[in-house]
Amino acid sequence: MKLLIITQKVDKTDPILGFFHRWIAEFAKQCDGVTVIGQTVGAYDPAKNVTIRSLGKESGKSRVFQVFRFWKMCFALRKDYDAVLVHMTPIWMVLGAPVWILLRKRRYLWYEARGTRWPLRVSLHVVQKVFSASVHGMPLRSSRSVIVGHGIDTDFFAPGNTERDPHLLLTVGRITASKHLPEILSAFEHLPKKFSLMIIGRPLTADDAQLAESLKEEIKKKNLGDRVRMLPATQDALLPLLRRASVFVHASSTSLDKAVLEAFAAGCIVVSTAEAVQPLLSPECQATQDTLAARIQGVAELPATDKEGIASQQREIIVNNHSLKRLVQRLTAEMVSTS
Repeated sequence: MKLLIITQKVDKTDPILGFFHRWIAEFAKQCDGVTVIGQTVGAYDPAKNVTIRSLGKESGKSRVFQVFRFWKMCFALRKDYDAVLVHMTPIWMVLGAPVWILLRKRRYLWYEARGTRWPLRVSLHVVQKVFSASVHGMPLRSSRSVIVGHGIDTDFFAPGNTERDPHLLLTVGRITASKHLPEILSAFEHLPKKFSLMIIGRPLTADDAQLAESLKEEIKKKNLGDRVRMLPATQDALLPLLRRASVFVHASSTSLDKAVLEAFAAGCIVVSTAEAVQPLLSPECQATQDTLAARIQGVAELPATDKEGIASQQREIIVNNHSLKRLVQRLTAEMVSTS
């Protein structure tokens, strides 16, 4: 199978979307050829059977320009793909479907989010299948929905030999309202002063940026500046932190967060209030907003052997159900089965 992938960004250094570079590499192993069209293209190392094209967002091209370039590429590259996978952005499925239907190309969407805006609703009528990591990631009922698990590179995200700091807490993800970072900060205030917190991520929208500034002000106001740090990080820089931190703190109201599963894979114990994550956690790691601080401290102060047992169980969940190799095998099989 020759596959066309449409995605927001191809850039292995991006702190949020850098993971998708490894998805492309895994598809390259399992497909005859892979062509990728990204709105933005940065640093990448493609396999020999991978072609990367950009719509020009990184050079300031307008949305209208990007749409016309997109249509032109989809038609010009028609001999280079049999099927199309649109990653997370249903609007490109809406825009591309007329061309792909005309060219008789099979159409698939990956969607793992809570939004239900019209592009998703339209996409569900023009795709053969829509793939999601979890039931929480497909908010609309559809007979075309297929739950396939996440795709975590368990060779990359793996425990290391670094000694963990028993009082270092970590939370990772986009700085946005749905991650409930003020609530995490509030819980952190109730912990002894020996604990420290690293907030890894960055804002993407104007509202996100306002939230980031509000968090910085709150940290300053509460004199937590020597215990709380906020910074972005590439996945290469993130891995050592996941191997050093004692607890990954999570309170997102989104679907099944990829960052949580990366923590699982790296052996960093997750404590979460999220409905989507709770079924994967042992009881001592399941929290509410009221019990979050107590759960964090309780897990951090468990005997080393108990923590090793929890970390091992969490990693096993990822290896068995959410590994990148397994995901791509499942996706390609599902796409081939409708050919």
